[in-house]
Amino acid sequence: MPGYGKQSDLSQSAGALQRAVSSCPCFRHVCGPLHEIEPPPPDGLDRIMMVGMGNYQIQSSRCSVGMAAVNILAKKLNVDNKWYFDRRCDGKVAVAIRGQHQIILLKPQQLMNLNGNSVKLAAEVYQVTPGEIFLIHDQIYLPLGKYVVAGEGENIRDHSGVMSCINKMKSDIMQRIMIGIGPPPYATKRGLLHHKLGRFSEVQQGNLLQVLDQCTNYLLENLNNS
Repeated sequence: MPGYGKQSDLSQSAGALQRAVSSCPCFRHVCGPLHEIEPPPPDGLDRIMMVGMGNYQIQSSRCSVGMAAVNILAKKLNVDNKWYFDRRCDGKVAVAIRGQHQIILLKPQQLMNLNGNSVKLAAEVYQVTPGEIFLIHDQIYLPLGKYVVAGEGENIRDHSGVMSCINKMKSDIMQRIMIGIGPPPYATKRGLLHHKLGRFSEVQQGNLLQVLDQCTNYLLENLNNS
């Protein structure tokens, strides 16, 4: 058929280009905005986002307790089998409904000091503002078994993940839940790094599960009252 070969070649070239751009690691920043924006939540629900911060490569480490917290949230919200990788925001996402809220649970699939990249992209995709974002993260200045809801500007600059989010979002009003992991045994840079990347002992895991249950209950009860 006349022209069939050219049309087929053009279709194959267009398909190859689309696949190449989709897999390009810079496509969100250089090759143009390919990600689709999510529509507003249904039935007038308020949308919020809860971010479990950490290092996706070692999610059982002390610095990744935020990810452990959102895993528990997912179970309590009955969406623990709904996680999926959303490449639009370089993170794993689960969506839940609680009362008048649609909750976007996010686990950035990047290093801790790059978590802000994922949070910024997710905020754009799911159309949430800094005031609608909860950052759940570790805090070495709190003893294991404690958690604190941080105020604006409180204990910011000592956490690389939080600073990454602030720099990317251009705001420090994101609500933060700090989960204590206790101080390092050696007050050196190397000792601090080993402490954050290390794992909890069996005894410590029991204390951790207790505080994770408490802080996730706080978040859900706070939603019920809002």
